[in-house]
Amino acid sequence: MAPLGRSTLPLALAGALLLPISGPAWPQAEVDGRIVRDRETVISKAEGLLAGRDAVAALALIEQAAPAWPDDDRFYRLRVAALSDMGNSDRAWSLYRARPELFSAEQAERFEADRLARQVLWTREYVEDESQPFADAQRAEDEIQAYARARGGIAALSPRIRYDRLIVLNRLNRHAEVAAEYGDLQAAGHDVPGYALGVVGDSLLALRRPEDAQAALDGALHADPGNIDVNVQRAYAVLEQERHDEARVLLQALRDREAAWPRQPGAARGWQNWRRDQADLNHALVHAFGEDLPQAQALLEERVAVGPANAGLQSALGTVYALRGWPERALERFRMASTLDERDAHSRIGQVGALIALQRDDLARPVRDDLVRRHGELPAVQRMDQAWQLHRGWQWRAHAAGGRSEDGAAVSPLGSRDRRYGVEVQTPILGDRWRLVAGYDYRWADFDGARVEDRRTSAGVRYAHDRLDWGLQANRARDGLGGTGLDADAGWRFDDTWYARATVRRNDADASMQARAAGIVADSVGLEVNNVPSERTYWHAGVKHWRYDDGNRRDSLALGLDQRLFTRPQFLLNGLAGAYASRSSRDDAPYFNPSRDASLELGLRADHLAWRRYERHFRHRLTVSAGPYRQQGYGSAWVPAVRYEHEWQFALGRVLSYGLNWSRPVYDGQREERIGFDAEFRWGE
Repeated sequence: MAPLGRSTLPLALAGALLLPISGPAWPQAEVDGRIVRDRETVISKAEGLLAGRDAVAALALIEQAAPAWPDDDRFYRLRVAALSDMGNSDRAWSLYRARPELFSAEQAERFEADRLARQVLWTREYVEDESQPFADAQRAEDEIQAYARARGGIAALSPRIRYDRLIVLNRLNRHAEVAAEYGDLQAAGHDVPGYALGVVGDSLLALRRPEDAQAALDGALHADPGNIDVNVQRAYAVLEQERHDEARVLLQALRDREAAWPRQPGAARGWQNWRRDQADLNHALVHAFGEDLPQAQALLEERVAVGPANAGLQSALGTVYALRGWPERALERFRMASTLDERDAHSRIGQVGALIALQRDDLARPVRDDLVRRHGELPAVQRMDQAWQLHRGWQWRAHAAGGRSEDGAAVSPLGSRDRRYGVEVQTPILGDRWRLVAGYDYRWADFDGARVEDRRTSAGVRYAHDRLDWGLQANRARDGLGGTGLDADAGWRFDDTWYARATVRRNDADASMQARAAGIVADSVGLEVNNVPSERTYWHAGVKHWRYDDGNRRDSLALGLDQRLFTRPQFLLNGLAGAYASRSSRDDAPYFNPSRDASLELGLRADHLAWRRYERHFRHRLTVSAGPYRQQGYGSAWVPAVRYEHEWQFALGRVLSYGLNWSRPVYDGQREERIGFDAEFRWGE
């Protein structure tokens, strides 16, 4: 440093003597690189910075100048405004609350709303304590309620706070309150902004109001067209209105506009696009929900091969496997997903369903109990629990059937007229494996003007655990013919596709009523094997041996195939094929008893879903078939048959079905015309 000259030294010493050692002689601040002692100039500059949305520079100026005027109210207000504009809403709110008299009602409302908005924002982040997943959301709701009480109720709050509260209520799964508050805001003439309309649409979907949800989601997309979550939700709103094709198109378009690996010009490589991943996942699931399960499976297996550690993909693939009738494969995927992400509720919901299908209630219960305890507010968990309670509870079935035969009724094994009525009841599951069963069955048929009846009451037990299920039931006919009847059966599931069942019956209720009219009853043993490779194919093979107490022995073999030919979301067309052959040890029995006979049947079944609203639906089916029937000693003839039926599902586990059938069978060379009906109501699984 250069030495001071003689002429400058006295001036420097004089200046030093005039200035106080602790600070400047009068208030001053630096503005734009120059010292300013005018308070209004500093305030004007800070206000200009705030107006220009440069809150950081404004706060820096305020903090620099404030010590010069420490008790100035205007500087205090500017500091709070700058903090608020910067997003530090908590600090701004605490300073405002320290001196609320300095602020207008409008400013106070803004600071309160900013702080509550920050609380709402935190509800979207992962919680610190996984055992309390909604703690932040509940804290935000408590804060809003406290503020509302001070202002005279929710309706007295500013629209902005009420919009933010929609997000909190949605996060808390209080969807009915979201819908009610949304309705109140609309009635008051408020236009709910797009960021809140997204959660409104989500809540309306949870309430199963897809039309209203779509309207709300359209508004959200108008404000934010690229929002992937809202786009996916809107596709589901369309899907849940049974517009499957439109939902597929929407998600296909979403996939097409999202590159899997976006790349900036000049970049060496791209980066993962999770928006595309979400679009891919839901595009596959929409295929599944529209009955196109093979395509859904192919899409998801391709994605899982790329990202095996993605819990969402593994869970979705498990869902498709379950829909295809493969519970073992589904359970494996659901467990993989739960291992990858312990917070994923949907994979554990899938585990419960798969374990029920595998007859492992003992393993499903702890998973179900934990879901209800931790995520009982989720609609998906509530629906899972409803299905669980339905599975575990009472099961009953009421049925009725009958028909009339003309022309060849004299030899018909069914008689000229016949009826059957019955009811079956099963208790709730006992010990995860057992049910007690009881039933009543009444049959009658007219043969040559004489009526034969068979009234039976029955009681027994059923057991089901893992691969094995069996049942034992005793029945007693009112007329005492044949003594006490016994039905025993046992089934074994080899894997997801193969199943076999053996039956042994004493005084079999399904024996010929024509034989019973002659005082003859029968015992039987049978074995059947089913192979179901997927939901589109069903194979059946069965053999049965009858031992009539007149010494007659009958053996039969039946083969069947049910194959899907055409699939659309509301229409299914299946091809049917069946073959049958039987033989008996005598040909002089007083009942229809061919010594040898065989038949071949080919047909089609059209299944149309006319209406569906979630678990409720109405569908109708038309089945037509024809084929040759040959009886030894009487030649062969073609036998046509038509059946038309309705199915109403009023709720989960509440199904009424009824139908009419017509056929022209041939017995002992005589053709008859038969018209029949049947009805059934099921309560339970």
